[in-house]
Amino acid sequence: MVNAALPVIVLSDPDPLRRHETAGLVQGWYRTSFRVLQVGGPAEVVRALTALADRKVPVAAVLADEAPDPAAAYPGVRWLPLTAHSGAVPGARTEGVPGGESPAERLRGALDDSLCTWSADCQGGLPTAEVRGSRFSPAAYAVRDFLGRSGVLFRWLPEEDAREAPVTVRLGDGTELVDPSISALAERLGLIRPAEQDHYDVAVIGGGPGGLSAAVYAAAEGMSVVVIEDDAPGGQAGTTSRIENYLGFPVGLTGGDLAQRALQQAQRARVEWQPTRVASRVTPTAEGGHTIDFVKAGTEESASVTAAAVVVATGVDWNRLTAPGVDRLLNSGVYYGSCLSDAPATAGEDVYMVGAGNSAGQAALYFARYARSVTLLVRGAGLGASMSNYLVQRIERTPGLKVLLGTEVAECLGESTLTGLTLRGRGGQERTVAAQCLYVLIGGRPSTAWLGDTLKLDDRGYVLTGSGGAAPDALPMETSLPGVFAVGDVRSGSVKRVGAAVGEGAAVAQSLVEYRRRHPERFQDARVSCGF
Repeated sequence: MVNAALPVIVLSDPDPLRRHETAGLVQGWYRTSFRVLQVGGPAEVVRALTALADRKVPVAAVLADEAPDPAAAYPGVRWLPLTAHSGAVPGARTEGVPGGESPAERLRGALDDSLCTWSADCQGGLPTAEVRGSRFSPAAYAVRDFLGRSGVLFRWLPEEDAREAPVTVRLGDGTELVDPSISALAERLGLIRPAEQDHYDVAVIGGGPGGLSAAVYAAAEGMSVVVIEDDAPGGQAGTTSRIENYLGFPVGLTGGDLAQRALQQAQRARVEWQPTRVASRVTPTAEGGHTIDFVKAGTEESASVTAAAVVVATGVDWNRLTAPGVDRLLNSGVYYGSCLSDAPATAGEDVYMVGAGNSAGQAALYFARYARSVTLLVRGAGLGASMSNYLVQRIERTPGLKVLLGTEVAECLGESTLTGLTLRGRGGQERTVAAQCLYVLIGGRPSTAWLGDTLKLDDRGYVLTGSGGAAPDALPMETSLPGVFAVGDVRSGSVKRVGAAVGEGAAVAQSLVEYRRRHPERFQDARVSCGF
């Protein structure tokens, strides 16, 4: 249920279907800090603002294409157009909205900034943050990336100083944290709470689409579930700027939106969420269960929980570039994946990306809205072999977005920050280009090194499952260790798609039910309320 005490964002759009869709996305972004009130045209905006003022309900923003009556100006309200071509609202402060593909996408950056300002002006104590530091500081990048993918409303204030300058995070209640670990930041923001139990029916390791799906469906079967995630929700999919082929979302949604929706659904089902916890080992117990050891991210503090069954959903990590200079400049101009909140900072710059898959294509299209130019470096002879056709066509139509085929990075230049790239063509010829940003999105390698020799892996390091690879009597998606299952990209033979991972998460619940039927003594009462 939406908290009626939260400040309001008024959304005005006479098209009810479009209004409902946009409101759903906006509410998903700010669900813990604001609530969205949907109204029709300008006259309804006036009535809504009047009613809210009478009830002394704070209004943080109005999203409207058509300007309401100037007399309806509401003190402190920030007005934002839903489209880039909307006119200013007379007598009110109006925020500009950058161009883009959908109303919700165009609004995100402007809304973040406006709502942060509103929160500071009104001293509302909302869970917002202000981050200061060098743009090319690895620590500052890690903080921004984590906050953005965790759905935390924050303002980024880059400072032109040395990359070693401290990172300062000012929270909504005025508290300042200097160079905080990601784990400490998550705890201070209330994104993580102490585990409520020492033992669970199911421990899911990995909070991407497959892991969160498995958690939701296991909880629906009456099992107590904890999700142990080493970073933020969504996994690699959570960094995707737009997913357009996911069933049920005709205009697409960002990976972050999907991750936040899935997390909200899991928490509603009473799944415990433990982010910034890096799993380090799974070992069987004498009672037939399993112990999961983990370390708090950015610290040496360790802890553990036990579970009757385990679902490994750790996904994949980006493949690494081996060119000289990459490691030296990591997160100081060279980045694996793409931090979407950094895109506006590339205005007037030339951005380079490495990759030929859908993630690289979506990231290139997103950054092309802001950067002076985006160049996609592709080692192969074309994009069609690994990128969906609709993305290939869109890239070809996008001004300022170039594709260099048969090209790879030979060296990254710069001492403390990236200043240029040496590019090598198919024939071995090399040339140097100026560059401040290089984003690497080149496929994935399974995140299984932490497992050691606990589970059987295929020759590429993916987890073997089922009777065809793990063990003759293994259940579907069960690994070589009884009671331990694997889903999503980390599983050998899986289809590397978000929809496939979600489907496997749903399917593994049936294997968990069967495993519980075979070993009822290892599970709880099986009457745990899931909260739906």
